[in-house]
Amino acid sequence: MFAAPPIMNLTVLRSPEIDRAARFYSSMGLLFSKHRHGSGPEHYTSCVNDFVFEIYPLGSGPSTTGARIGFSVDDVDSVVEMLQEAGGTLVSNPHDSEWGRRAVIKDPDGHTVELLTPPSRDIVVASSRTSTGVVSETHSHGMNPGELDRN
Repeated sequence: MFAAPPIMNLTVLRSPEIDRAARFYSSMGLLFSKHRHGSGPEHYTSCVNDFVFEIYPLGSGPSTTGARIGFSVDDVDSVVEMLQEAGGTLVSNPHDSEWGRRAVIKDPDGHTVELLTPPSRDIVVASSRTSTGVVSETHSHGMNPGELDRN
């Protein structure tokens, strides 16, 4: 008998400039807070749906720039633009692929970041009713439907 497969719940990147890295990832909507565990280094943490994304100082630890990380986003094209403005370097232009709309960018430290808007992504639309937005509907093209849920 097999147990349920493991679910990834933590990714840690190391950066020589954690404030810059946090600003970069914040530009696509991640919310960070600073933490310190005991006498460990101060670092940034973002938690979304029980998934923890942390940015630690590079220090004497190994570099994490060989890692490739990915995010599912509402609109690859607009997120790529925001990340370039925040210091990212475009590796692969936004394009349609078998997995949906996709692009690859490097963060200011050199981590490879894949962005994907799957065809079946539930779109989160900004709302004046809540600070977190509301789920509106799924669109086959995976693009933001606009302000359908605004009053």
